Amino acid sequence: MARLCLDAGVLGIYFSANCTAKVTALVNRIKAGTDEAHVLKPVLCEAYFNICKIKGKESANQSITSFTRAIPIIQVDLDESLVLFTGLLKCQHRETLSYIDCMSIAYCLNNKIEFHTTEKLLKRVLPETSWKLKVTKYQFK
Repeated sequence: MARLCLDAGVLGIYFSANCTAKVTALVNRIKAGTDEAHVLKPVLCEAYFNICKIKGKESANQSITSFTRAIPIIQVDLDESLVLFTGLLKCQHRETLSYIDCMSIAYCLNNKIEFHTTEKLLKRVLPETSWKLKVTKYQFK
């Protein structure tokens, strides 16, 4: 079973009116139990914010609630080691990476999990860890 971590960009594609075939296939694999998806709780907060900003509070409530109930994801809390590693990554890449990206990257590196993201600059931003960080990239239509 493939283990992976989703970022807010991938969730944004999923919740959009134009969900891509690649993201649909990913979610179908998660539903089928072929892939094990991990999502940091702050990523769910960011996804909520992005939906709320575009479609309003009710749509955001419904989208996130139905997603977490219908899709078998592992919701991840931050522990001390994740907080420290996230802080280090943010300190090193304060101009280029968001806190959410740093949290997800730290989690993936700590747990040897593939990062599924829409972030375009990871290989350039993180050359010292890119050999350890497995990444699958997605694009909005």
